[in-house]
Amino acid sequence: MTVYEMKQAFSKGKTIFDLPLNVSFYARVSTEKEEQINSLDNQINFFEKYIRQNKNWNFIQGYIDEGISGTTSQKRESFMKMIEDGKHKKFDLLITKEVSRFSRDTIDSLIYTRKLLEYDVCVYFLSDNIITASTDGELRLTIMSSMAQDEVRKISERTKFGFKRAIEKGTVLGTNNIWGYTKKNGKLIIDEEEAKIVKKIFEIYANNKIGLNKLSKELEKQGYYNHNGKTFHQNTLKNIIQNPKYKGYYTGRLSTVINYRTKKRNYYEKKEWITYKDFSKVPPIVSEELWEKANQKLLNRSKQLNKKTSNIYPLSGKIYCKTHKCSFVRKIRHYKNKEDVIFWYCGDYHKTGKKTCNPAYIKQEEIYNTLINKLKKFETYKEKICNELLTLYSESINSKQSSQNEEKIKKEIIILENKKKKLLDLLLDGFLDKDEYLNKKKYYETNLLKMQNDLKILHQEKNKTKNNKTLKQSILKELEISQDNIEDYVEELVDKIIIEEGRCLIRFK
Repeated sequence: MTVYEMKQAFSKGKTIFDLPLNVSFYARVSTEKEEQINSLDNQINFFEKYIRQNKNWNFIQGYIDEGISGTTSQKRESFMKMIEDGKHKKFDLLITKEVSRFSRDTIDSLIYTRKLLEYDVCVYFLSDNIITASTDGELRLTIMSSMAQDEVRKISERTKFGFKRAIEKGTVLGTNNIWGYTKKNGKLIIDEEEAKIVKKIFEIYANNKIGLNKLSKELEKQGYYNHNGKTFHQNTLKNIIQNPKYKGYYTGRLSTVINYRTKKRNYYEKKEWITYKDFSKVPPIVSEELWEKANQKLLNRSKQLNKKTSNIYPLSGKIYCKTHKCSFVRKIRHYKNKEDVIFWYCGDYHKTGKKTCNPAYIKQEEIYNTLINKLKKFETYKEKICNELLTLYSESINSKQSSQNEEKIKKEIIILENKKKKLLDLLLDGFLDKDEYLNKKKYYETNLLKMQNDLKILHQEKNKTKNNKTLKQSILKELEISQDNIEDYVEELVDKIIIEEGRCLIRFK
């Protein structure tokens, strides 16, 4: 039935329920919380029963959007499919609960209801009792849509006000997915299992000469993964390291919504954040010293990257197209049924799409295989390099300085043992009270243990040089070139990789 035929029937005193129509419905909830999902189930059951109980109507499967805001229509897949199906006249009448379920934007409501009318589809807003094919339908829809849109604006303003008050009170805001914590009653509570991973992230990064990429690989190597069981992304690691909460600092006013319709946010600079020490609401996972050390390193590396962007990836700035006199850029191709593949594209081809050089792009794996084959030639020297390293190591351990250190430790051990023996006499003679005696005894025992350990380590090192078979095997293994360590060699040895006429020319430093 067409909209014109509906209007004719209305003029003769008939209602929407008297007409033989193909009827569908649209339902939506704006969050994925359990109570909202239950609400959605109730809507679906209600609409299906409501349509089927009318003998004049033919039920058509409905359209459902879960956990999606109604402020914009383009993000709602089922909504857009409904409009497309309406265009092909798969139903005559669409029922929805109310204007705010259809859209909270006046313009969207009018645009899409008019579009459906053009397709000869009428919309019936049940709670608002608005039928778009009726004579006053559009006027009433405009009024109700404006009210729904204004309600969204009010909700947005009330939310902002609530956030502001919460920040003033020091209530911890944000979602409950912060690593190392759970959130309860506006306070953070340490999750001991996740906190171990957070500590590990700070300790590895702050105390080793590695970047975020190698940090991710090291965490994977040690068996630490994200919530999805995958390796930590570099951005996730960076956000964890930069978050002041991990050193026990309350942090608020990081961003604000500046457009309630588009949800566009303004992100404040760090100097505009509200942040202060508050161990009662934000218990620290790492010490301030460790946090500062990791962040200073992050800042220094960031400055180095700004000066020399080639450090972003091992191959960045190193692959050069001789035809176009430009660098190659890195891109990742994603596949459904296999792992992602990293390619490097000629900068000119990437911009213009004109494939006038050979090759215009190349797999990273192919480049690394070429490098491995080139560098493997140097492995003939690894036995010689290993022997030289062992000689240097042995000389270092058995040097005069090392012997002097051993003698010094032995003398200090003797002095401490003598002092410890005299303590009891001093206690009995009344020169020390019991507490002083116990404190000094503990001090001497602790230092003696430390020096004995130092002496033990020196002896172990000397024994290694006498029987250095294991050490030699370790060094030889480190000198082997493979896919696992090729990036280290790229950073240290490769100056340029020139791509010309199908050839890959490697220029070493």
